[in-house]
Amino acid sequence: MHGFRQLLRSRNFRLLWGAGGFSAIGDQFDFVAFPWLVLLLTGDPVAVGTVIAIGNAPTVFFMLLGGGLVDRFSPRLIMQSSNLLRLILGAVLAALILTGRIDLWLIYPLALLKGLADALYYPAQGALLPRVVSQDQLRPANAMVHTTFELSGIVGPALAGALIALFANNAGPAPDTLTTLTGIRPAADTAALTGLAIVFAAISLVFLFSALLLTALRLPPPALDAAAAAEPGAETETAGILRSIIQGIRFVRADTAMFTLFLLIAGVELLVEGPVIVGIPILANSKMPQGALALGIIASAHAAGALTGSGLAGLLSPPQRRLGLLIVALFTISGLLIMPFGFLTSMLLAAAIALIIGVSGGYFDVLLTTWIQLRTPQRMLGRVMSLLMVATVGLGPASSLISGFLIKLSLEWVFVGSGALIILLALITALRPEIRAMQMPAPPPEQPDN
Repeated sequence: MHGFRQLLRSRNFRLLWGAGGFSAIGDQFDFVAFPWLVLLLTGDPVAVGTVIAIGNAPTVFFMLLGGGLVDRFSPRLIMQSSNLLRLILGAVLAALILTGRIDLWLIYPLALLKGLADALYYPAQGALLPRVVSQDQLRPANAMVHTTFELSGIVGPALAGALIALFANNAGPAPDTLTTLTGIRPAADTAALTGLAIVFAAISLVFLFSALLLTALRLPPPALDAAAAAEPGAETETAGILRSIIQGIRFVRADTAMFTLFLLIAGVELLVEGPVIVGIPILANSKMPQGALALGIIASAHAAGALTGSGLAGLLSPPQRRLGLLIVALFTISGLLIMPFGFLTSMLLAAAIALIIGVSGGYFDVLLTTWIQLRTPQRMLGRVMSLLMVATVGLGPASSLISGFLIKLSLEWVFVGSGALIILLALITALRPEIRAMQMPAPPPEQPDN
């Protein structure tokens, strides 16, 4: 607890922490609002998967670009630019809904821009934290950041779902061709669009608060960015950024433990992103009478679990040995719990399972982030964090698109297959010697600017 109290005495950390918290609330609102908006308009799982895939499409390129930009320019400026773009998008969506001008084709470019903003924000946030706190404060700082993100996830989805449900009428739509073929009823309810408009307006507001807090940060001169700009081959800005991205990829590829973990994360992402992001809204809409509220409660339960896991990771010292096997065990547990998800009809049971999965994920996130930050020189940290984000969400577009089609065939067996393949992938990873030998590293020789 002493480490947490020290962090809270730091003005810069409080501002960065608050900015991240507001940004997280906006993202959690989006988790419910975007797929539910598509369901309101179409009732089609393929359309939901397509919109989510388009939203995640910028991830690979722009997160790599974002990592190069972060190591050469101001992470704060990049975060503020991202917040501004997300603010505008929330306001535009709210206006389109309230004026009755929203249509599916308009959601595609807006989702693409939202994905671009996210791709630039998160590498910058991961790189800025070690410049605000000392090396020995990184683990509790990461725990607080992750805990706040998950705490916002408890409130955000439940509130978004409640707002939509509050304005929705109780009359269900008449069955149509899609319902006959798939058993999935469209969520079409024009009254619910009012609740969605309020949700998107709230999203715009919280990103404004996040940008204002970042403006108040007092940071030292960006010496690390100047050092990065002086790297060989940086004769032009474009050439220098591309060169720095390649250097980041080579750095991760040369670290066998880090590279193996990134591959594991990417594989799990391919298997779980689509079933969760596309499948759970369909599950809530087709099998649970609470509809949007069920979606919000399940998402909030997952966030509550992740909050608990993040807190445990910050309070308890991680094992110095067998760290890799612990990570594999966490993935295996999550795979087992995902398998029965598609058969659930009880909101409370689904929320309980999501809670346990969240504990595992939250604990893993803090350990992995701290492990990477301590293992990576600061001049490379923006690029490595961007590569981590690519591994985390880079295959999301393919996963969402494929899942949209597979869910039309069988919602239940999509979850069964996803969980089984996650377990298999985790067990294969456990055979790697670099994973079995993993331990929490000592801080690198470079120190942050304070």
